[in-house]
Amino acid sequence: MPDCHATVLMPSRGGAVLWDLDGTLIDSEASWAHACAQLSRELGAHPWDPEPAEISGISIPGLADLLRERGARSERRVVVKLLAERMEDLNRRDGVLWRPGALDLLETLQRAGVCQGLVTMSPSRTAATVLEQLPHPYFADVTTADMVTRPKPDPEAYRTALRNLRVSGSQSVAIEDSTVGVQSARGAGLRVIAVRGSQPVEAQDGIQVWESFRHRGIDDVIAAGLRL
Repeated sequence: MPDCHATVLMPSRGGAVLWDLDGTLIDSEASWAHACAQLSRELGAHPWDPEPAEISGISIPGLADLLRERGARSERRVVVKLLAERMEDLNRRDGVLWRPGALDLLETLQRAGVCQGLVTMSPSRTAATVLEQLPHPYFADVTTADMVTRPKPDPEAYRTALRNLRVSGSQSVAIEDSTVGVQSARGAGLRVIAVRGSQPVEAQDGIQVWESFRHRGIDDVIAAGLRL
């Protein structure tokens, strides 16, 4: 399994751009919904075919709890493992679907010397199946679900990433797609770019809403609150 942590130089000052993974960098929520539907049948639960918006921002343990509430006949840790393995298999077999313009923005920010990190509620093994498909190592730090004790919307994951990168939340920007992720980032003191996805997020103080990443560049991220 590849190391989630890329060898990327970190700046000595200024802020960072912290990316969410599922639904933000990659269009994966339909795949997660499909995995839940499959496992609900395989584990003897009541049939469940969730809409992507229904599970947006929910951690894998949270999805496991929902399956068990519907009658899945397995221990929580087993359901968590099965969900993660199902997504890892899908990522490797079918490849990941990048959100339009996301890779271009990653590249633009790297060329400008902006520190970037990934903050995801997927476990390290699952995140690695995505990171290995990136054209370059963009992330100076990767914070995953198995590195924190409290999932989003708790701010622990973002606070962990800020500490690892040695940057300030007030100078940094998170890129998210769900209300759960936005709450987590705002709780850690970051300003947020919310990219429209399956779950609507309203623009307000400290939160910009983008329709997509297309034609977006460093000036747009600075306008959202990044300080260099």
